[in-house]
Amino acid sequence: MIYTSSQFHLQYIAKYQLIVQANFNYDILYVVDSEGQLLVYMKYESNSPSEEALKILSLPFQKVYVSISHNNLTFIPNDLYDMEDVEKYQDFMEHPGRKAESVSLDFLQAQAFYQYDVLLEQRWRSLFPHAQFIPEFKLNLMQARPHIPLQGEVLGVVFHEQVVDLFLFINGQFKLYNSFEVYSEEDLSYYVLHLFQVFGIDGKVSKVLYSSMNAESPYIGKLAEYGHQVMGIRSQQALSLLDELPSGLADSYLLELPKCAL
Repeated sequence: MIYTSSQFHLQYIAKYQLIVQANFNYDILYVVDSEGQLLVYMKYESNSPSEEALKILSLPFQKVYVSISHNNLTFIPNDLYDMEDVEKYQDFMEHPGRKAESVSLDFLQAQAFYQYDVLLEQRWRSLFPHAQFIPEFKLNLMQARPHIPLQGEVLGVVFHEQVVDLFLFINGQFKLYNSFEVYSEEDLSYYVLHLFQVFGIDGKVSKVLYSSMNAESPYIGKLAEYGHQVMGIRSQQALSLLDELPSGLADSYLLELPKCAL
């Protein structure tokens, strides 16, 4: 889908921000102005961007935020983290010889170590050398944070193309974050039930949070089997639309990306 508002003007490009979510299948672009109006939305196949998308990507945006998927994610509680042991943590990465990225997650009291896919990272850093890169897992956890109570279990489910990220909180405490290949409802059930077994969850969790999936998807119906409450997560401050467009474009959780850079 491609949307460009009549209020999008090249002479104001320095005042706009570009938000990008990218993987090997699809790229999603948002251009937002300083007043919170959605000016451009584009989703296209990564290997065949449209002419319109190429024009947007060639513009000199001053504020660019990019979210790309991660590899081999590891969390270390702050109580156990030691800056002098960074090289030791690196040895547990999928590619120990390649530099691992790290980010502090104060709201989880943890440090996260991860690696980006080399080709995907190089592609976007070459396009926008000064962009701020935010790993998807940080965005997913931050968007879920306001919905995590101090009592009960919360299962988070983030849908991508054929990959689902699952994360779990029990009584407000962060327990797990992992990614799985999912091609059917049965695949999803297998991983969720295995997670329940590992953490001793009997029956349903108190709440299931999901994002990046249409509410009419059969996957959402499947999630209802595992949670007393099923809730879709949207941006907490939806953008204003200048034209008649599906509201989902203006309240996507991806719009929270700039907040993650703070």
